[in-house]
Amino acid sequence: MNLTDKVVWAEIKLKILQSAMMINDGYSDEEVIAHLLEAVEILENTQPREVPNWILKS
Repeated sequence: MNLTDKVVWAEIKLKILQSAMMINDGYSDEEVIAHLLEAVEILENTQPREVPNWILKS
């Protein structure tokens, strides 16, 4: 995994953890969903990677 991939995954993990904290802090559903959609946007803007064969066989 190269540095760019690591940064993207770190951003996604951060957005998800922040969303969990927002739920815990009583933010509205709409605010949490909007924050999670930011993680989805990051995923949509990345290049899909090939699925390893060992995953396909499971």
